Amino acid sequence: MTGFADAVDPPFTRSELLVDGPNEQTVELFRASGCRRYAELGVYQGDTAERIADHLAGDGEIHLFDYEDRVSAVAERLRARGHANVVAHPNTWRTFDSYNWSLMALLRRGGAPPFDYVFIDGAHTWAFDALAFLLVDRLLAPGGYVDFDDYHWTLAASPSMSPEAFPPTRRLYTDEQIDAPQVALVVDLLVRPDDRYEELVENKLFRKRPEAR
Repeated sequence: MTGFADAVDPPFTRSELLVDGPNEQTVELFRASGCRRYAELGVYQGDTAERIADHLAGDGEIHLFDYEDRVSAVAERLRARGHANVVAHPNTWRTFDSYNWSLMALLRRGGAPPFDYVFIDGAHTWAFDALAFLLVDRLLAPGGYVDFDDYHWTLAASPSMSPEAFPPTRRLYTDEQIDAPQVALVVDLLVRPDDRYEELVENKLFRKRPEAR
């Protein structure tokens, strides 16, 4: 007998993504920020995280959020290169598990906000990343930065998540959702209207004002 979990489509492809190398803009923005407590949501092969780790050179902390196989591989590689300041936050491939549960666990722990720079490069969908931003906001220190990848990205145009490349997308999302730039929705509806944030790089980098709560 097929169980419910077996009948539910996975939310994300397990195939290789067409991502090559680090996000150079994010690496340079992080260097310029002077921050020392970095978090990355969606590390994939860890190229950006590795460049951040090299820049920090053992100082501060690097928090990695993604599926458990990806996070474990990247964290192991960075630690093997001498970066002992890596903190792994894995989640399973279960349909309703994600980095948002890991962020919730940090929020539940309490204490001072643990991050001063967060790079959101995960699911790129409203269902995951609207909540991710709201959680990140609670975990980001005043004066800290939130950095969004792929403002114009859509499921329809994605080489790995389009309905043609990943058929479950057609069952998981409506036509409107497939065509909508969902990172843009997060930025335009949640971040940009919030006067506690100032936009430093158009559609990408926002700074939480030092006086913000």
